Amino acid sequence: MGISQQEIKDLIGDKDNITIFEIGCADGGDTKRFLNTFGSNLKIYTFDPEPINIKYVTTPGSVDAFGNNNDILISDDRHVFHPYAISGKDGITTFHRSRNITPNPSEGFLIGRYSGSIHEPVTMINSSKYGSRWPGTVFEEQITVECKTVDTFCEENDVSHIDFVWMDTQGAERDVLKGASKMLSNIDYVYTEYYDEEMYKSCAGLDEIKSLLPGFELVQTWPYDDSDGADVLFKKL
Repeated sequence: MGISQQEIKDLIGDKDNITIFEIGCADGGDTKRFLNTFGSNLKIYTFDPEPINIKYVTTPGSVDAFGNNNDILISDDRHVFHPYAISGKDGITTFHRSRNITPNPSEGFLIGRYSGSIHEPVTMINSSKYGSRWPGTVFEEQITVECKTVDTFCEENDVSHIDFVWMDTQGAERDVLKGASKMLSNIDYVYTEYYDEEMYKSCAGLDEIKSLLPGFELVQTWPYDDSDGADVLFKKL
């Protein structure tokens, strides 16, 4: 994504308590950057339903896909991980798992699970415009996972304000934002990806995401060079 954790810290400013939601935390790489950038006033809630990522984030001695130790994700009490999908409903849903094919077959099942989604992949696999962009990323399995809305989570965990929402949800942006309708007025920044192509089935484009964020202004986009989409930052007016 285009914005750095230091830039996020500068945006939020000096506050007694800072709350960040990282929705789609994968194997914890960005989570560690948040923990290393912010001070003791941080509380970061992270979410991911992918079983391999759950293992990486919760098992002592694990490493991320780049070989970096993940123990801080377990030992640092500023971080709270939740092994489910954030969506537009509470209950269960289908999750399309992804993995990267590597020269080592066993390794391929353990790393690169960054493209899984509660939406079926479409042009992620093959595009009439771009062709097959990521032939090494495959979707071979569907599983049932727990899902919960932002609104339900915040009610259950007494979260009344979120300074920054970081979303990496692979086409599930509509689901996440619809499930946060009650909390939106208490969120300062939303940072997400979007696609103006059907990367995942029925995924929301930029115009729809704007409509789902009433009372927010678009601050900046970071366009992709390999797809019709970008990372985008919204700020509450």
